[in-house]
Order: sequence, then structure tokens, then C-alpha cells
Amino acid sequence: MGFDFSRLRLPPTFEQGITTKKLVTTIPVRKPRSGLDFFRIRPESEWTFQTYLLDLKEDEEEKYLIDPDLVPKIISTGKLKPVTIYTGITFTGQVLFLSDIPFPDMDGKDNEYNRSRRIAYDIAESKWIKIQANKALGSYDITEAVSELPEPRWPEEPETMEKAIKVAFKNNLIEAYDHPVLKRLRGEL
Repeated sequence: MGFDFSRLRLPPTFEQGITTKKLVTTIPVRKPRSGLDFFRIRPESEWTFQTYLLDLKEDEEEKYLIDPDLVPKIISTGKLKPVTIYTGITFTGQVLFLSDIPFPDMDGKDNEYNRSRRIAYDIAESKWIKIQANKALGSYDITEAVSELPEPRWPEEPETMEKAIKVAFKNNLIEAYDHPVLKRLRGEL
């Protein structure tokens, strides 16, 4: 008597009993890729966050949130900037991301790249767009998708901006003056 391999077949309804939920364990902190990603920005005010950000600009992973008690000790480095952090999602891949834009300086001067990106993010609250750096102009060109793209499907998780920030900055939070990044800035390593 031979083995009945037909018993190994999954029934057509095998997936009906399986419920899954995507867990968000990584959220990049970056600008949308220049000229590549159509993206949207969450329009609800609770999905933006204003804070100080230590931006070492060595690579995308060199952005740190700072405990507010440390700000007076670090402000003189010139690396600490007041920023607004926005929540976005790409059309291709549906990648959730956070993106920071610095405030204008104390005299009200604004970098044209930052100003044009703020305009783009305002538009992206209701339309799919992409941005492309225009070096000759010193700002971003904004391109709107002409196709009728579906509304973004925002993930169930994270449920709040605070939870998104916790995931995005899980390894980039500075809570003590003796943190290795601050020691490096002070030349103590």
C-alpha cells in the first residue's frame, strides 16, 4: 500500500483561518529619494513633531534626538537644529518614513531646499508627488503624479507619532552628557 500524497494538499480555504498583522520594527528617517519616490505626507497635525535634532550629516543614521535638559550644553556645537518631523509613505513599496525639515534661522533666513520641501510636504498632504533636487535653482522641483493613484493606506502600527519616533530613533536617543556621540563632538574619545 502506497502513501496517499493527495492528503498533503492544502485545502483552497487554508488561508482563511490565518490572520496576520504587519509589525513595524524599522522606520527610516530621511528625505524621499530625489526624483524616485512618489510620496504622501500624513495631513493630521498629530503626525508632525517639533523638536531639536542633532544632525551630524555623516550619513542618514547620524540623526539623534536629545534629552531637552542637554540642549543648553550642546547648542554651541552648531549641530543641533530645531526641526519639524513629518510622517510620510512612499507609493512604491508603501515604505513609512519620517522626514525632518529645519526651521528658518533666528534671523528668519531659510534655506531654499528646506523652504521648497516644506511647500512640497504641504502639497503631499493631499496629492502624490515626488521631489528632485535642482542644483541650478538651489531648491527642489516638485512633480505631481498625473495618474489617479489610490489614497495612501497608512499602516495600523505605529498608532501614534510618539510610537513612530520611538521606532525610528530606537538607537539614536541621547539622554546623558557622557553619551559616546557627545564625547566624540567634544573631542573626548
